[in-house]
This record gives sequence, structure tokens and C-alpha cells, in this order.
Amino acid sequence: MGKFLRRPLVFILSVVVATVLASIFSTQFVIGDLGKAGAPVGFGDRLSMTAYDIVNLGKLYGIFIFIGLLIAFLAAGLIYWKAQTKRPLIYIVAGMMCFVVMLHLMKLVFFGVPIIAGARSIIGLAFQAIAGGIAGYVFARLTTPKPGAA
Repeated sequence: MGKFLRRPLVFILSVVVATVLASIFSTQFVIGDLGKAGAPVGFGDRLSMTAYDIVNLGKLYGIFIFIGLLIAFLAAGLIYWKAQTKRPLIYIVAGMMCFVVMLHLMKLVFFGVPIIAGARSIIGLAFQAIAGGIAGYVFARLTTPKPGAA
């Protein structure tokens, strides 16, 4: 696969990975809060709520993630170009920071309301950042030039 086609496809894969993980993490935090409030949530309900959020929350959230990761990975590429070291770490940090900044900006735009319910706690926000970090790792790992390749 050509270099120019590979990067966009890997980027889209990274966005899908981030979107699916972020949706799963958010859903699990919301379900956890429901449990704390006394609402029983069975395993089947947990699975169906998770699948629903991956599809439905993922559609809109994925657009924000796409834009955020595009900016973050372009910045990471510039940083790596200058640093020439620690490429996976640079992309992991870029993906994580993307989510922290994106969720903060979404909260500002939406009048102080955290739109992603699963990111309303510091631990929930950390898990959203982990989704971005994993996307950064996927992108860095799958786009690393092979030694000796032109």
C-alpha cells in the first residue's frame, strides 16, 4: 500500500479506535453512576447500552474526535520532525491531550455543561484521555517507517 494512502487509512483507523473506546468508557462510567444511584443494570442492559452508545454517540463524538486528532497528530508530526526521537510517546501524548483539550472546549462551548457524561469525573476524563493515547499509539505504530525504507 502506498505511503500516501497508508497514513490516511491508519488515521481513520485511529479515529475509529478512539471513538469506540471513548464511547465504551463513557457508557461504563454512566452505568456506574446509575448503579450508585440504586438503579439495577444487568449484564444484558450493559451490553445493549454500550452497543447503542458506540453507534449513536459515536457518530457525533467521532466527528469531534476526527477533528481533534487531526490537529493533534499534525502537531505531533511537527514535534517528531524536530525532535527525531520517541515517536510513539509523542503521538500517545498528543492523543491524550487532544481529548483533554477537546472535552474542555466542548464544555466551554456548551455553557459549562460537560457533554460527554462519562467524562464528568477526573477518572472519567482520564479514561477518555487513555482512549486518545491508544489512538496515538495505533497511529504511531502503524505509520512508523521501516528501517532502510525509502
